[in-house]
Amino acid sequence: MRIILFFCMVIFLQAQNLEIVKYVTNQNPKIVVEYNNLPLKFKKELNLDATIVAHYTISIKGHIADITSNINANNYKGYNYLLRLDYQNNVLTAILYNLLQQKVVLYKKYKIPRENVYPFMIHALTYDINSKLGFAPIPWIKKKIVYSIYMAPKEEAIFLADITLRYRKKIISGGLNIFPKWANKEQSEIYYTKLANYPILYKYNIYTGKKEKVFSSKGMLIVSDVDKRDNKLLVTLAINDQPDVYEFFPKTKQIKRLTNFPGIDVNGQFYGKDKIVFISNRLGYPNVYQKDLDTNKVSRLIYYGKNHISVAVNGNKVAVSTRETNKAFDNNTFNILLLHKNSNQVKRLTFSGKNMLPVFSEDGSTIVFIKQYKYSSKLGIIRLNENKVYYIKINREIESFDF
Repeated sequence: MRIILFFCMVIFLQAQNLEIVKYVTNQNPKIVVEYNNLPLKFKKELNLDATIVAHYTISIKGHIADITSNINANNYKGYNYLLRLDYQNNVLTAILYNLLQQKVVLYKKYKIPRENVYPFMIHALTYDINSKLGFAPIPWIKKKIVYSIYMAPKEEAIFLADITLRYRKKIISGGLNIFPKWANKEQSEIYYTKLANYPILYKYNIYTGKKEKVFSSKGMLIVSDVDKRDNKLLVTLAINDQPDVYEFFPKTKQIKRLTNFPGIDVNGQFYGKDKIVFISNRLGYPNVYQKDLDTNKVSRLIYYGKNHISVAVNGNKVAVSTRETNKAFDNNTFNILLLHKNSNQVKRLTFSGKNMLPVFSEDGSTIVFIKQYKYSSKLGIIRLNENKVYYIKINREIESFDF
């Protein structure tokens, strides 16, 4: 199976009209922070969130005994907002004060069941601050991530984490557990494949620990996309050693073959209600194709580059991971490009290393991906409108993820 998967990593990019993204710093609102009993890790998470969101800057000023005390705006010159925080018994009280207008714009309490899930509390605060400052909503900051990590020979575990990987919890272990995908919008259940004598697809509830066998198959069995609204999956199956894209309906257990090519068709993604995109070697090298499910017409989706290894779509946006070097005895470079359907514009989002598995946020404003380096990984977060990228390192090799 690894040989078939690695097949999708053979490319040489021939893109035209390539736009290089410049990562610049804008003049954003400045927030000064005063606090009472705020742990250091909370402060670091608050700064990290602000850096990733890239809409405002945070400056930690110091301790204050009473966050409800009177505010003299003259004491905070050079800042636009004052944020006061108080943490007691797993409850964070936040007051955001507009220094120019001299009024409170946010007063809220955030409660967590236990302190180790504090990143989600800070993310909720970040979401509210961003909204009160008038920026576009950032629901992705509150999302959970599931990812699989290579632990040892024949051992891959699945972890649950927040977007910054500061909270991590192993939820599935024992054997090879790969390719987790969220099963619903509530992010309470996942699909994943367990490899043994043959692959088995399971559905797992992250809160109750309930595990349900969905189905098994000879050869490859991987969920590549989930339509959470209509409760259907796109899976890659290699029933007769030929990988193709299938549509699977969990409620009825019905399965429908969508591609039938004597080669390799993998990584299917829903593309609206009546189309899918996938990667195929129909030209002798892997490239991104689309199929109209009503007419069964198959055509290339994009005409830039060769040997695409992974693809993600959101509306008319297409993110493609493609290899840009062809070294037979050395590491190759894989970069992520952003394209728009029916457009000749290509935007380069990464510049070096092995950048793979792009995933769009639901609103299409952010791309999360994996950057591999030796035996470790980085979670990359690209803010498309802000032209910024941020990397979060983890000292293990992430094989796959979803958020």
